[in-house]
Amino acid sequence: MSRETDIFQKAKGDALQIPKSFRGKLCLYILLQFLKRGLLLVPPYCYLLFLEEVITQGRLELLLPVFALYIGVFLGKTLTSVLVQAVYNRIFPVLTAQWKDRVLRRYGALDIPALQGYTPGELKERLHRDTENMVMLWEKKLEFGISLIHILITACVLLYLNWILFLASCLLLPLSFFVTRRIKGRSNAEYGKIRNIQTEYNDFCIHNLYFWKEVKTGAAGREQEKEFERLWDAMGKAFLKTHMFWFMNRTFLAFKDVFLTKMGLYLLGGILVIRQLATVPVLLAFMEYYGDFVNSLLALSDNVMLWGGQEESAKRVRALMELPMPERPLRLDAFEKLELRQIGFSYENNRETILRDFSMELCRGEKLALVGESGCGKSTLIRLMAGCLEQDRGEIFWNGQPFRLIQRTSLYEKTGFLMQDTSLFNLTIRENLLFGRDGASEEEMTDACTRANIMDFIRELPLRFETVIGENGIRLSGGQRQRLLIARLLLKNPQLIVFDEATSALDYQNENEILDLLLSNARDKTVIMVTHRSTSAAKCSRSVCLERKARGI
Repeated sequence: MSRETDIFQKAKGDALQIPKSFRGKLCLYILLQFLKRGLLLVPPYCYLLFLEEVITQGRLELLLPVFALYIGVFLGKTLTSVLVQAVYNRIFPVLTAQWKDRVLRRYGALDIPALQGYTPGELKERLHRDTENMVMLWEKKLEFGISLIHILITACVLLYLNWILFLASCLLLPLSFFVTRRIKGRSNAEYGKIRNIQTEYNDFCIHNLYFWKEVKTGAAGREQEKEFERLWDAMGKAFLKTHMFWFMNRTFLAFKDVFLTKMGLYLLGGILVIRQLATVPVLLAFMEYYGDFVNSLLALSDNVMLWGGQEESAKRVRALMELPMPERPLRLDAFEKLELRQIGFSYENNRETILRDFSMELCRGEKLALVGESGCGKSTLIRLMAGCLEQDRGEIFWNGQPFRLIQRTSLYEKTGFLMQDTSLFNLTIRENLLFGRDGASEEEMTDACTRANIMDFIRELPLRFETVIGENGIRLSGGQRQRLLIARLLLKNPQLIVFDEATSALDYQNENEILDLLLSNARDKTVIMVTHRSTSAAKCSRSVCLERKARGI
């Protein structure tokens, strides 16, 4: 079994299984939660002591101890709350990030046919919202169990204080659970609608961002605006309905527990005090505990209301993780040779053949230019080499081994891509560079930026490496973006560099400088340069020309 297969085999079955490395922190989190809930039971007891012992019986010597106990509990609750949040931050956000990374790696490890059943918007939802909801569901179920135990303990305290008041307070509990369950079913249906509309919206955004030139050229902007408004309107209505159902449930429970039941208990408690079946301090302490009891029930009800959408997300993540993994036993330890033999490819629903019987070889150390007019298949060929597309016929070999048997991670470790679409994020320069090699030191980043001829520019910035560059590096010029991308590539130090018309938007002088910079830093590397300019191709040792429907060179 390959390493990639083994990684995901461990995740099959229960998608909510907590790794062993988190179990110690999780036990501490549970312990702190119980301590926090336990401390909530002490203030009403202090209140009872104050009323019954100090006020009623006049034992003033207990005033200071009761006051000290109350202050101590308050400080203990504050400290425990801080510790609970600190431990929480070390578990659930990290767990969410790990699951996002696991799902992303799963995408990269699966074969193309397995992913073609999902739209880009659906893949995005599974990567982000579904993984977050899955971890949140586990968190809420854990909180449900802790709250349930706390409620049972509080119920025992209420029963001990006065069994008549306790039985009276429980009369309407079955009605609460019945109403919550009915409303939850309606709410879950609306959460499902939001999820489906969000997927459709994601597909819409991805399509329009990717094909914005076609939308602009075809004067389809108005139609796209209408579609955008339709999606937002549908999503807004579903979102409003889910919150209305939550509000209805909360309003009903608040009216029943906080107003109707509480007023009834005070009335009943007054009668019991008159008949000497209870005392005023016990009644007031009972109502304090009852308030905590009600708040815990409301929090429990809120958790149950949110479970529907989270459970569906967990099912989607589980279904993805249980997809059969392709068997890829071979690793690419070092790049030696790339061969394409009789490759044929055409896009789905497109009768035009992009590549037909295309063959090519590339050996280590070569600088190869792929040239040809737009639409001849240059970028398609790169995507086939990377495994982003799957050829209709023919075979691709890396180091003489079939591509289908090679672990994708080992290939991507040896390869660096500079594509037409800028892959920079709305993060700092440092964080963008670390995508090239996680854990790189500042000295290594400085060296890479110096070699990419952008370090002088970074030194002039007030925050230097901590400067946020905006989405897609919008705060940088075109040349600065390309130099930063080259610095990130040099930081990764790949053996094979693929340069897919990344300078096509630059003027001739800037393009010439960027290409010279790239090639001067890649003397001992293998380079594939996709270009439509003969001046750029001349910088490489040999060229391969693609033509529409041509048979390959």
